[in-house]
Amino acid sequence: MKNTTIIAATFIVGIIIIASIYGVYSLYSPTSSSSSTSNPTVNPTASPTATESPTSTATIKPTTKPTTSSNTQTSSTSSTPTPTPAPTEVTVTDGAGNTMTIPLPVTRIAALDGGIAEILCAMGCRDLIVGRTDSCTMPPSILSVKSYGENDYAPNVEALITLDPDVIFASSMLPYNPTAYQQLKNAGIPVYIIDTTTPEPTNPSKLTKDELYALSPPIDFTCGLMQNFTKIVGHQTEVDSYVKWAQNYNKIVKDRIYALTPSQQVKTYLEWYGYGRTFVTASVYQAGGINIAENQTVYSPTLSTEFIVEQNPSAIIVLIASPSHNINDFIAARNDVLNRTSLQNVDAVKYGRVYVCDFYARSGVRCVIGYLYWAKWLQPSLFSDIDPAIVNQELNQKFFGTAIAGTFAYP
Repeated sequence: MKNTTIIAATFIVGIIIIASIYGVYSLYSPTSSSSSTSNPTVNPTASPTATESPTSTATIKPTTKPTTSSNTQTSSTSSTPTPTPAPTEVTVTDGAGNTMTIPLPVTRIAALDGGIAEILCAMGCRDLIVGRTDSCTMPPSILSVKSYGENDYAPNVEALITLDPDVIFASSMLPYNPTAYQQLKNAGIPVYIIDTTTPEPTNPSKLTKDELYALSPPIDFTCGLMQNFTKIVGHQTEVDSYVKWAQNYNKIVKDRIYALTPSQQVKTYLEWYGYGRTFVTASVYQAGGINIAENQTVYSPTLSTEFIVEQNPSAIIVLIASPSHNINDFIAARNDVLNRTSLQNVDAVKYGRVYVCDFYARSGVRCVIGYLYWAKWLQPSLFSDIDPAIVNQELNQKFFGTAIAGTFAYP
């Protein structure tokens, strides 16, 4: 019992440390969509009917100049509409269910999570960010903003209170440090938590194709979060542009995965922060796989070696944190799995189907990139025409106006 307690405690601390880098929200897919998603079956639509071009109408020119009557009113009195005053505050409910009132306009933001900071920059709000944490490293322009702590689990509370931003954005890792969370709220600063603090395990194995298609992947979460942010910081045009771009790739993946039969889905072991540690998420199914942990009753269980070997996954996806996005971090993580003696008879290791993904590619604006990588890894024949690395550079140019070096997935 004592050993079990120590293992559990170590695991919890590990989860907090690694998840706090990018936020728990990057690891799960909400089960309800923030926007309606159509079934992939395309119904024919009526072709637009041709209309006649407008024809010119002859105008009869008066032969005499009209006379002005002395009784004709030569000027009219029109009232100028009173402009609607700009709102001075907005009341919103965050992802953790907390309702708060935020003064407007917002001109000073503290972003404590890397994914959040990148979302705000993609929205055109980089100049509004006056504080970040060490975990906020993308895009590179954010590095010029002063850091106020290690991450949103361990922020520098006193310095943030002195900074006095209009609003603080953080992931669900901040409430896991209740002292820091409460101190910031007690200082009168609105603290917006973007995601739930109690994620639930999701097992879509018994869903129909249509039910699986309707599940919201991380792309839907990011798009919905950005729409919520517009109520606070505006920039609706930028958000509309991102949503249109991201949902295009979202539909491509969903439509192609929809055609798979259960026998074509790839049995997958998803690992994060150490051997056996996984989480129960629908994202594996949405990329064309089957999660070997689907029947676990907690969101982030630890699987035994015997269980993993018995399940014999055909693919292994390892999630890592690489703030510098150095390819050597990915190579080392992959080799660690390939060299595990206990897994030498597992198909994923025997056939080299071990893949490594950065948390950054599963959260925020880059969730599109992770989604495409997972789908291409698990169903390569369905996505041979898509190169996620090229899509990543497309994202950089389109929403940050620059090329950004670094590795986000391997190989």
